[in-house]
Amino acid sequence: MQFIGGGSAAAVGSVLLAACGDPVVVTEEVVVKEEVIKEVEVIKEVIVEAKPQLQGKSIEVRWNGLPPHVQDIAKDKIAEFKAESGVTIEPDFSDWASSFQKITTGFAAGTAPDIFTGGGIWVPVLASKGGVLALDEFVESWADWSDYYDIGKRDVTYGGHVVAIPLAAQYRGNVTIRPSMFEAAGLEVKTPESWDELNEIAPKLTVRDGDKFEVAGMAVTHHTQVYEVEMIQAGGDYFSEDRTTPLNNTPEGITALTQHVSYGLVSEVMPVEGMDSGIPNLNAFAAGRVAIEQHWPRGVGNAELNAPDVFADLLVGEPMLGPSKKIDQVFIDKYMGFRLTKEPDAVFAALEFLNRPAVNFAIVVQGQQAMPFRTVMEDFEFYSVSPWREFARNAQFTQPRQVVKEHFAAQSAMTQWVQRASFGELSVEETLEGMDAEVLEILNG
Repeated sequence: MQFIGGGSAAAVGSVLLAACGDPVVVTEEVVVKEEVIKEVEVIKEVIVEAKPQLQGKSIEVRWNGLPPHVQDIAKDKIAEFKAESGVTIEPDFSDWASSFQKITTGFAAGTAPDIFTGGGIWVPVLASKGGVLALDEFVESWADWSDYYDIGKRDVTYGGHVVAIPLAAQYRGNVTIRPSMFEAAGLEVKTPESWDELNEIAPKLTVRDGDKFEVAGMAVTHHTQVYEVEMIQAGGDYFSEDRTTPLNNTPEGITALTQHVSYGLVSEVMPVEGMDSGIPNLNAFAAGRVAIEQHWPRGVGNAELNAPDVFADLLVGEPMLGPSKKIDQVFIDKYMGFRLTKEPDAVFAALEFLNRPAVNFAIVVQGQQAMPFRTVMEDFEFYSVSPWREFARNAQFTQPRQVVKEHFAAQSAMTQWVQRASFGELSVEETLEGMDAEVLEILNG
């Protein structure tokens, strides 16, 4: 199997998520290379030597977006870490929606957690404010750092310093279909490979009762992250290489946004405002109301957990070929440290523990359907079965997201402009002109 970084490493045991949502621990005989065993023995010796200095220390770790059943797994791992190191981790579980406001408030008050999880755009936004802990000393003495893919290392480096450790990779341009809906429409069961093919078959998959959509032939969310994938597939960039200028009002931008708004306004394969699931805790695809969608792995995980019948009836393909490229962009979630922590040694010990392959697998991979971001993950049994196998293979089509230090404000503004075009309030050209003007103002402060 080919991943971003290539290579292979030792296999690990599996903690799998049952279709009904209950965690099931599966104990497997694990074959581990001799050199890995020796490395683990060395790590254990170091931990035993360091334990007296760490005994009795306490730190806070905040996880954002962990589902309740995964929070329980995290608590079990915390107990293991305390037994091993003597360090108490006080867990804090937060939602993603409020996570950034909480961390920036904590920075200002000096009360941020010692370790916290950050999303795909957090590094330049927070590192530019000077509130994150530099981890150069930690990674320089950490043998596992050489195992991480370069794309992840670049994502967590700012101003020449490593300021985070990757914990999950996600990408949203994975074409996901419902085979049963293709069969019902008399279509060959295969994921569309290009925009042209999608535009041809999506109307045939759309089911309407008057003005009411029973099934959307294709569904998109009117968010800049979706438009950004369309932009790079059209061959464009939404920021200049030095990240000082927005580049949306271009021929590539016009092509991308025209494709985006066409689903609701032209081909009418989905409601103009987007497809609603109508069911709590389910996205529209998991609710059985979408035939084709470009999905996150964790979006399909929503179906595995809450709609097993839909999960059993889906097929994942590669990102679509746009007018220029077959491409997607990767989002790297990460662990970050607070610069004013009073226990840096305990923070480093916790980061080493939380990023061990088996621990990360239990909390992040099987709990949130994270994709590989280091070589050792490539042999996880999780990635050998569908649909996770297909998702993992799609890493080869990814590139880093173009992120600026003002990205939260820029992302919000860009999304609002995408929505105005999608709702038919402005033409594509008017939208992109206004988008670039507002984003440039944000970048210039």
